[in-house]
Amino acid sequence: MNPNNNKHFNDEALRINRTLKKENDALKLEIKSLWSDLSELEKLLADYKSEPKVGQWQDYDEYAEKGMSRGDFIDKEYT
Repeated sequence: MNPNNNKHFNDEALRINRTLKKENDALKLEIKSLWSDLSELEKLLADYKSEPKVGQWQDYDEYAEKGMSRGDFIDKEYT
């Protein structure tokens, strides 16, 4: 058994392991960043879904106060 050959293979294995560790660490950071971005998007989507839309009835509905629905009002006014 040639000791120089073993040292060469050992050095090569260490070099490969270091390279793979750097790549793994970089991928872990990228995944963490993507999860963070996804969480932000989920929060924005939840906020968007909970916000009242233009033309949507909010807290006060004057027609409900009169015992009418919006549909009743539209039917009476435009038919």
